[in-house]
Amino acid sequence: MTGSGEAGARHRRGETSERDERRAFDFAPLLPDELRAPPAAESQTAAPPFPVERDPDQPPTIRRANPTHLALKALKERFPAALAEEADFGTPFLFVPVLLLAGAAAYFALPAEPAPHNLPLALGLAALLWWLAGRRSRMAARICLAALIVLVGMATAQWHTMARGTQMLGSAVTTHLTGRIVRIETRANGSVRYTLDVLETARPALRHVPDRLRVTTRSPAGNVRVGDGLKGVARLFPLSGPARPGGYDFAFHGYFAGHGANGFFYGAPDRVAVKAPDGVRARLAGRLQNARLWLGDRIRSAAPGEAGSVSAALVNGDKSGIPEPVNEALRVSGLAHILTISGLHMALVAGTVMMTLRAILALSGPVASAHTVKKYAASAAFAAIFVYLFLAGAGVATQRSFVMLAVMLGALMLDRTAISKRNLAIAAIIVIAVAPASVVGPSFHMSFAATLALIALYDGWNRARIARARQRGDTPIQSGTAAAAANAWRFVAALAATSIVAGAASGLYAAYHFQRVAVLGLVTNLAAMPIVSFLTMPLAILATLAIPFGIDGPIYAAMAASAGWILSIAQWVAERSPDGMVGAMSAGTMLAATVALAWLCLFRTWLRWAAILPACVAIVLARQGELPIAVISEDGRQMAMIGDDGTLRVNRARPNGFILEQWQMAYAARTVTMPVSVDDPFTEAPDGTGRESAMRCNGTVCMANVRHASGASVDIAILTEPADGPLSGGELCRRFDLIVLAYAPSTAHCNDGTLVLTAQTLALQGSAEILVGTDASGEPKLTARHAIGASLRPWHDHRRWSRAARNLAERQ
Repeated sequence: MTGSGEAGARHRRGETSERDERRAFDFAPLLPDELRAPPAAESQTAAPPFPVERDPDQPPTIRRANPTHLALKALKERFPAALAEEADFGTPFLFVPVLLLAGAAAYFALPAEPAPHNLPLALGLAALLWWLAGRRSRMAARICLAALIVLVGMATAQWHTMARGTQMLGSAVTTHLTGRIVRIETRANGSVRYTLDVLETARPALRHVPDRLRVTTRSPAGNVRVGDGLKGVARLFPLSGPARPGGYDFAFHGYFAGHGANGFFYGAPDRVAVKAPDGVRARLAGRLQNARLWLGDRIRSAAPGEAGSVSAALVNGDKSGIPEPVNEALRVSGLAHILTISGLHMALVAGTVMMTLRAILALSGPVASAHTVKKYAASAAFAAIFVYLFLAGAGVATQRSFVMLAVMLGALMLDRTAISKRNLAIAAIIVIAVAPASVVGPSFHMSFAATLALIALYDGWNRARIARARQRGDTPIQSGTAAAAANAWRFVAALAATSIVAGAASGLYAAYHFQRVAVLGLVTNLAAMPIVSFLTMPLAILATLAIPFGIDGPIYAAMAASAGWILSIAQWVAERSPDGMVGAMSAGTMLAATVALAWLCLFRTWLRWAAILPACVAIVLARQGELPIAVISEDGRQMAMIGDDGTLRVNRARPNGFILEQWQMAYAARTVTMPVSVDDPFTEAPDGTGRESAMRCNGTVCMANVRHASGASVDIAILTEPADGPLSGGELCRRFDLIVLAYAPSTAHCNDGTLVLTAQTLALQGSAEILVGTDASGEPKLTARHAIGASLRPWHDHRRWSRAARNLAERQ
């Protein structure tokens, strides 16, 4: 009270200090500029028209402003203005592809396939609500419109799923196969993978035969081309599901690619005469594939070795000839993206053609003055990327990149801004409409995320540059050494910023899909990308144009030499880089991070800083992940115990390498412990020689004991054949908490709470992770999380036809 009385006395004497006058606004420096309260001079109200009588003995009351109240008031005042400004910029349109993507992704994530009439009915209802809300409330109309766009995305995805209707092989079978070659991929180890259109099967003749499949042989048929026929004895397998819940689903991607099975030939297949494919499109596709094979062989003959294979991949998109150690070095170093014909390659081709032609036309004064040279160059660039699209195989990533560049070049020819978020949104809408299944794949995520982040960076940098120029006014133009140094510094800074921003945006999805990040990717890209941009790709364009003149060989050799420099950089960095394994990221974490990225990049005003909220949610979710104690493959024959120390304890001395690699990446396990062979794994105790840290097996039965972080001890057994004697019947249920019966026929026969997984369950619902929870009494309880839901979607419907799914033993 003393302090308050002294302040009141000073106020009555007119001696109020500056500190006292600012006390109500001490919080202002803590707020961003957009949310600060207006200056006191602007917020003072007019003096009352009549004097106010006060008690001279009572000091005036000084009300301190509530910072939260003022901040909310400022937010309420500025929020409508910010929304109006965003509307002027066209930001609402940018969220159309985001909502379409959300709808398509939601459809693919549904636990069961919706009835064909449900989504059209929902669309009609949403359209009706939108029309009705438009007459009453603008906000309600916007919400209904957003819901309508999401439903359009879902309906588009379901329509494509129904239209695709790929026939999938349900069970493994050996048959005499006759097919027409659609694609040929020669691998570095000498094997060849053929993509075949199935013409006939015999001994046995399959009733539900896939229209197209892939088969591999180590003894390829000699001198065959696309369109020729092959016949041989082949072992065919259904396309597998994810190796773990949330992993890469071969069946899903095969369904939308039109591949219904894979397998291998016993021995060398024979070349046979078959009829030509029906339709002009199929015949043109065959000729194009043969041209790609011819071009790849021409490049490799001019530049043999690893660098030549990389050069061929950059031109025709065929990566099958690149050795696996080279692929691994590129992945670890962060340069694997150069092998995928995507936006980078399309942009380099379009940019090289456009700048070269524009420079040539500019040499002629009459042409440059009488014609719009820029539009002619853009037209030539469009023709170049159109040819490159089919030359590179027209994969999903290549198609998406072509659409993006085509939209940008079209905008340039129409005198519109070429590089803009609106053009990117148009490209995304087209891609979602044409191939909605690609929205859940890594290529779509990484490509659009990197492009969006770079456009947002360019837009922000450009606006900041214009603002600084207006503040400084005219500045003297640099010349000579100073100008060269400034340009060099700007180039390096732009390259570094591009690598950082694009790497961060795409690295999020690399961590989600591949559980790996390139730790030294910035260093590698700074060193290698100038070579790719200024040597490798321009030489590729020049060499391809020189083919009709027969002088392409030396140019392709020079291109391969530059590719060799890139490989040297990648291998040098890979040898010194950590492995970059980060473990599996939950779908919730990825979703929250995606919302944060889209929000930050799509908005232009201070509203973009609201992206901090979903970013914080993503961080919180990332910290809440819990490792399962075990993971089981979908055939039940491979199992691994997951240790908190980064160790996998497997049950097979020769595990499936691909599945094991997927598990290691997902659980960030750098050590694999092989099983110990014992006579009786159930009674033989650990002896302190290290066997207690491994699974104990006797060929058909394995067991392990796991100590969970909660202190619970879990006993697990996996049987690949029925057990006899004391281990049959209820004895297994009494001794173990988890039993895996990896054989058929088998039944779950435990009634005491023991978790039993059979071959039939795994065949229908896929691989499983074993989690430790608690029951109603607080006791530990095991639960299984499967990769596939109980209701099979169209791309998994073939699983119910396998012998294991029907609880039948395999044919001998």
